[in-house]
Amino acid sequence: MSTQQEALVAEVGVNKGTSGEWCFVWRRRFFVWEEQLLINMLEDLEGHVWSQGEDDWVWKLEEEGNFSVKSMYSKLEGGMILENSWSTEAKRVFSQIWKSPAPSKVVAFLEGFA
Repeated sequence: MSTQQEALVAEVGVNKGTSGEWCFVWRRRFFVWEEQLLINMLEDLEGHVWSQGEDDWVWKLEEEGNFSVKSMYSKLEGGMILENSWSTEAKRVFSQIWKSPAPSKVVAFLEGFA
């Protein structure tokens, strides 16, 4: 939805010393279900330290700042499992996904049937 998909942090944020504000530009208004996603993103951005340095890739879910599938999975699991709309069976399948001896492409295919 963003018109700034390739933008640098400096292009979407207005630096005001040690604080700042985000100036996102969207192609359209949000659907109701997307509003919570925006709120979640803004919460993830909260505490951003503004500096004059160059942009750098940092993965906040890992201490070293490097991306890992495990950390992303844990974040997704935390958000999805808490949703009341998931059935008990779907939650069980999601929690067991990494423990399956089946090849990952089989697991991914079967997720569509859970």
